[in-house]
Amino acid sequence: MIIKLSPIVANETTNAPVISLSGLTLTIDDQVIDLSVIPEGGQAEADEDSPLIGIVTRDEVTIRYPYSTDIYESSQPTEQSAYEFDIVDGQVPCPLVKKPVEVIEDDI
Repeated sequence: MIIKLSPIVANETTNAPVISLSGLTLTIDDQVIDLSVIPEGGQAEADEDSPLIGIVTRDEVTIRYPYSTDIYESSQPTEQSAYEFDIVDGQVPCPLVKKPVEVIEDDI
C-alpha cells in the first residue's frame, strides 16, 4: 500500500502520529481504520473529521500528519518523496527531523 503523509504543524505540543499497517487494517495512534470495507478496485472519500485526506483506496491513502515545532525542527524535508512509503505490513517510519535534546547540567 502507498501511504502518503501530509505534514501539518500542530498548535499544541504533540509527537507525530504512529502509523502501522496490517493487511487492510490501518492504525493511526489508537484509531483503527478497516480498509476492507472499500470494494476491490473501489474508492471512498475521507470524512472531514478523519485523519485520512481525499480519495482512499485499498492501495493508497493520504494521512494528515500533525507535528509540533516544540519537538520537531521547523524546517523539514520539502520533497514529497520523503513522505511517501510503500508498506506491505508494519510501521510507517517517521520522516520528520527532531530537535536535539537539550542537556541541562546542574552546578555542583
